Amino acid sequence: MLFQNRFNRARNLQRRQRGLPEEGKEAENEEGLSEEMPIEKPSLSEEMGKGDLFAMILAGFISVFLPAAAVLAAVAGISYLLFFH
Repeated sequence: MLFQNRFNRARNLQRRQRGLPEEGKEAENEEGLSEEMPIEKPSLSEEMGKGDLFAMILAGFISVFLPAAAVLAAVAGISYLLFFH
């Protein structure tokens, strides 16, 4: 691939920042067996900033309600033109 080298460098940087071994190198336990280290995920309250919940609700409202209202208005307009005009 064209950007394979950059992709690998970025992936290795992310793995180093998380404390995981670089790709191709695996952590070894006391017995010498290699294993992946578990990744701890932060809780939702730690991950979301202040005001993110309102932004998510607003985005959902805009992306669901407005198109539904437009479709409903189009159906009502077409029905009016066909049946009452």
